[in-house]
Amino acid sequence: MFETERLILRKLTEEDLDSVAAMRADAEVMRYIREPQKRAEALNWINLVSSRWQGEKFGFCSVKLKSTNQFIGWCGLWRLKETGEIEVGYALFKEFWGKGFAVEASEPFLEYGFTELNLPKIVACANPNNQGSRRVMEKLGMTFDHIGFYYGRDLVHYTITKDEWEIMRDAKGEERKSTF
Repeated sequence: MFETERLILRKLTEEDLDSVAAMRADAEVMRYIREPQKRAEALNWINLVSSRWQGEKFGFCSVKLKSTNQFIGWCGLWRLKETGEIEVGYALFKEFWGKGFAVEASEPFLEYGFTELNLPKIVACANPNNQGSRRVMEKLGMTFDHIGFYYGRDLVHYTITKDEWEIMRDAKGEERKSTF
């Protein structure tokens, strides 16, 4: 579905169950997301997030290393039920934290959301103590708005508008041109 310099992103399917179940059972990976889950709950989650592609034209994808095809996490767009806003979300196995993979996986979803879905803005939410996720949001060009009640708890809320994204994209394009 999407390809970056180091990653392949494709819609989650039941063949990802072992990897998703391992991630969702890992207390450290899930520390800021939700309580660790059992295998059956992971399968239900895969089926839920996969079902949204048909009607809403977005959902979550597996994130795999291009070099090895190893599953390292998931990323995608989702509708916040509390507000109806479209959120970019991501999670990675802990050995892949701090290496730029969450930003790299999220960027194609911002582009897809703004260019294909014509969204006016995209948001992201995280536990206020999740400094790694907050850094990802900031590297994506998102700005902290407020703390709100989402997914049954208080989370930070970040936003990037289509206009802000286009300015950032154009600036990156100029940087790439000037390096040749």
